[in-house]
Amino acid sequence: MRKPQLLIASALLGLAATPSLATIVPPATGGVAITAFDTSTQGTLLDSNVLTGQSLTFAGSMAVAVYRNTLGTLDFYYQFARTGAGTQNSDAVERITGANFAGYTVDALFSDADLDGAGIFTASNNPGAAATARRNLDGGVVGVDLDPSNPLAGTEISSTYIFRTNATEYEAGTFGVIDGSSFQGISYQPTGAVPEPATWAMFILGFGAAGAAMRRGRKRTLATATTI
Repeated sequence: MRKPQLLIASALLGLAATPSLATIVPPATGGVAITAFDTSTQGTLLDSNVLTGQSLTFAGSMAVAVYRNTLGTLDFYYQFARTGAGTQNSDAVERITGANFAGYTVDALFSDADLDGAGIFTASNNPGAAATARRNLDGGVVGVDLDPSNPLAGTEISSTYIFRTNATEYEAGTFGVIDGSSFQGISYQPTGAVPEPATWAMFILGFGAAGAAMRRGRKRTLATATTI
């Protein structure tokens, strides 16, 4: 049987590595279901921008933002509004990506609601519940594959897709919107150091050992449990 302090350390280590109870997207994976966003954890807007452009096969605008959520870490927001055809023809948008997230824990979330009132985001008319998340081999690029039976066409607006990280600082990053062609631009990405798992483990085990020493130093009355 594992010692109580080790059980506590294992549980806390899991919480430290994962700042939300959502769908974690590990590197070199694709097709992971996306969790619905809990708006009560949204937190505070730090920065935002809207970029408009046209590719060979579609036109539209990308809204991007970074929030400090109520857990104290950073969320990166992406929403694309398709406005029409491209310079050569018209294809439905299939994927939205963000970079660079290498080295950070990333949870994938979505919301079909208007998340900022009069701000840059709006309610979606292309629901994101059937979208899936993916991540490339080194973990740098995180993407959302839209519902293959309902890609973003005409003048539809995507869900707001949110990548929740364990980062506490940010800098300029990049986004991509992809179908038969692509539209890229500047967005936001995490930066700064994050605690190594081994560091968290030693830190938490230290608290466990201290707690065990305190417990040995005082008398306790144990209740007897009866199994029925």
